[in-house]
Amino acid sequence: MIKREWSVTIVLMLLGLYATACTVVSASTSKPTAIITAPASNSEFRSGEPVTVQSTSTDLEGITRIELLVDGSLVRTEPSPSPQRSFTVVQTWTATPGAHLISVRAVNSAGVLSDPAVIQVVVSPASTPTPAATPTPTRAPAAACTNGATFVADVSIADGTVLAPGQGFAKIWRVRNSGTCAWGASHTLVFTAGEAMTTTTVIPVPNTAPGATADLAVGLTAPSAQGAHTGTWGLKSNGALFGPMLTVKINASAASTNPCPWTPVIESFTASPTTITAGQSATLNWGFVIGAERAEIDQGIGGVETPGSTTVSPATTTTYTLTATCQGKVRTAQVTINVVNP
Repeated sequence: MIKREWSVTIVLMLLGLYATACTVVSASTSKPTAIITAPASNSEFRSGEPVTVQSTSTDLEGITRIELLVDGSLVRTEPSPSPQRSFTVVQTWTATPGAHLISVRAVNSAGVLSDPAVIQVVVSPASTPTPAATPTPTRAPAAACTNGATFVADVSIADGTVLAPGQGFAKIWRVRNSGTCAWGASHTLVFTAGEAMTTTTVIPVPNTAPGATADLAVGLTAPSAQGAHTGTWGLKSNGALFGPMLTVKINASAASTNPCPWTPVIESFTASPTTITAGQSATLNWGFVIGAERAEIDQGIGGVETPGSTTVSPATTTTYTLTATCQGKVRTAQVTINVVNP
């Protein structure tokens, strides 16, 4: 009887060691995720201007530093005071003439590097002073523009989404510029009430023309206290709030094991040109894909990094589908290239 009890004990100890080993292996394979929330890709700057890059990185192991690279060269490193599951930083680079690829990489506490988040910016030479112009008759100043905004949709994290305490996430609101002022450097998204769920409470707003829409993203962390949590944000310009109040409402629950709290977001998917002659080529272009474990394009292209592009030469009119998945949640975007005979 004593030998049998010892055998059972040894088996249980071995099973415990095996479970611990599996847990260690699983944790060590954690890979950070990084996104650039501002500026928008293809933004234009003047030589000598500061280019302010805001990014949000998340990882269950905890982010320890963020690296900013320009054309593949490291220009800034932002360390975290302590490993953070969600880490939002603002880094700057002084613009030089030409087209440049700006990328952000995150490193977690295990030393694992994220895939780079990449945007392109175009920098024009500094303007040359022009000779004094001939005086012209004085005219009445043009009427000042007005700020306005209209809520369009919750791109990610619908109200009531259940998250694990301490889980990092990105809340994204889609908002239309319904005023007559173009949004730029003087416009920000600011925390106004409730629970901030982040230490970064002022977020740059992408350059947005009147009538256009912008996706406003904030990197947040679910509070440790279980239950309902709400935070309120608003647009601000020159010290004044305008537009609707934007809310994030979540429920923190220790029972949540959902690593995919929202359907992935595909920023864009286009083709240029959309009509070709048989034998010619076209270019597929796609923007950021947010909240996905995998992005792939059919017609034999397969998995892709985002943003990106590829050249195709279909023999006949062909529709290409970009599919972003996160476990059972799927988002698709399509573009058709028309092929005509010579």
